[in-house]
Amino acid sequence: MTENETKEIPDKPSIVVCGDTFNIPANKDLTVGPGLVFRNDAVTCTKPGVIKSNERSVWIDRNNRRYVPVLEERVIGTIIGRVMDEYRIDIGGAHVAMMSSIAFEGATQRNKPELKPGNVVFARVIAANKDVEPELSCVNKKGKANGLQVLEGGHIIQCSLGLSRKLRQHKSPLTQPLLNHFKSFELCVGMNGRVWVRADTIKHTVAISIYLKQCEYLSVADAVMTLRQTVKALG
Repeated sequence: MTENETKEIPDKPSIVVCGDTFNIPANKDLTVGPGLVFRNDAVTCTKPGVIKSNERSVWIDRNNRRYVPVLEERVIGTIIGRVMDEYRIDIGGAHVAMMSSIAFEGATQRNKPELKPGNVVFARVIAANKDVEPELSCVNKKGKANGLQVLEGGHIIQCSLGLSRKLRQHKSPLTQPLLNHFKSFELCVGMNGRVWVRADTIKHTVAISIYLKQCEYLSVADAVMTLRQTVKALG
């Protein structure tokens, strides 16, 4: 591909390198994700990897070691402090994220959650720039929580960014075995490589956490076998 040559975004995942450029279809309003930059009605790859797309977005899939915040992505963060009316939140990136103390559904200056260091939130990225601290919110564009919240109890596991993306896929094949083995559990996946798990018992929470960690290195079939063995061992 020459410097000025552009191609159509491939229908299937394809390997790309820095500088590859793709046209944005005129009839689509796509969100440009990590690894791409929007220039002159086209997207240019800034990182090597695999380009993927759906009806709403296009991005470069690669296992970064450190999370880079992207607008509208959902992340799991831990409160590490507070400055005036803003919380400082660790999301695993190069910079600490900030979130207003009233960035919750129905919150006002007089009626708002009082969070402490160690509390965990599931939030969306509303500002992301490499030169400033990212900003988070626990409401969507309509001011509704829509699943964004303070996460109570449960257990957090750290995983690769690639596994996070796989788990967040619609009807992910990685989550189906959990639905087959457990009647009641909650799973919250952040794009920043953090997964929050809460089941009806501590044993089930441990079993689910072990299974998800195994998905990093094993096939789904082997991970499911490990899941069965873990559930049996825990009783």
